[in-house]
Amino acid sequence: MLFTEAEIKQRFEDIYDLACAFCESYNEGQEVKAEIDPSLLYLCVVALYDDISRYKEYHLTDPETQRSNAIKRAAYGAKWITHFSPLIFPPMGHETGQHSVENGDALANSVFALHFALTNVEIEAGVPFQLSSEYYYQLIYDLTYRGLSSDALILFFQSIADLAHPKRGKDFLVT
Repeated sequence: MLFTEAEIKQRFEDIYDLACAFCESYNEGQEVKAEIDPSLLYLCVVALYDDISRYKEYHLTDPETQRSNAIKRAAYGAKWITHFSPLIFPPMGHETGQHSVENGDALANSVFALHFALTNVEIEAGVPFQLSSEYYYQLIYDLTYRGLSSDALILFFQSIADLAHPKRGKDFLVT
C-alpha cells in the first residue's frame, strides 16, 4: 500500500470533518438527525485509498511521488460511501453496518457521496459551479439505485469537470 497509517489517519480526519459539516447542513430543520458512524467512515477511507493505491501502481510511472487526480478521489469516494453508508440514523432503528432504503440512510449517503464527489470535481475543474437541480437529482438517483462501476463514475465526474472548466468546456459541445 502506498499510503502510511498516518496518511490514512489524516485523510480520515479530513473526510470526517467534511462529513460533520455535511451532516450539520443536511440536518438543518430535520427532526431525525443523520450521524456519522466513524467505523464505517474509516472503512470508506481505507477502501478509497486502496483503490487509489491500485490506480497509482498500475497507471502512473512513479506512484510513490505522483498524485492521483481529484476525479479518481471523487469516483472512488462516491463508490465506497454508497457501499458502506457511513451516515446513519440511530433513532430510526439503524443498526451499524446495515443500510436500507427504508431507514433513509441510503438516500442520505447518496447525497453525501455526491457532495464529496462534487467537492473533488470542483478542484479538478478549477472553478466553482452548480449543477442544475434536475441533473443533481438524477445523479443522486443513479448513486442510490444503479450499480455504477468506478469507471462509470470516473466518466461522469470527468465529464462534469470538463464541462465546467472555462476552456475545456468550450471544446466539449458543438453548437
